[in-house]
Amino acid sequence: MSEKEERLLVRKATLNLRRKYGRTKQINVVERDAFIPKNLENDIRDSISKKKTILATDIALKFDIRVSTAKTLLKQYEEEGLIRLLDPSLKLKIYVPNS
Repeated sequence: MSEKEERLLVRKATLNLRRKYGRTKQINVVERDAFIPKNLENDIRDSISKKKTILATDIALKFDIRVSTAKTLLKQYEEEGLIRLLDPSLKLKIYVPNS
């Protein structure tokens, strides 16, 4: 199986939103599976060690996964000692790799 086939899409739909004066806007809604395949998790682990700062949204956009899944993965990596939280008092969780 290729990497693209292993990612599971739960649902993909296009919505038409009505705008003023008869205009419509189309948006694509994609719901993804909450689980990460093993080979993708290995790619994430490799890319984390090369970055200076790590955000859950950056990982979610780069690897096409849910943000909530990326957050739980980063918490798991923090418990393993792979990364650490930069400043716990911030609302935005910024991680840095351990050297």
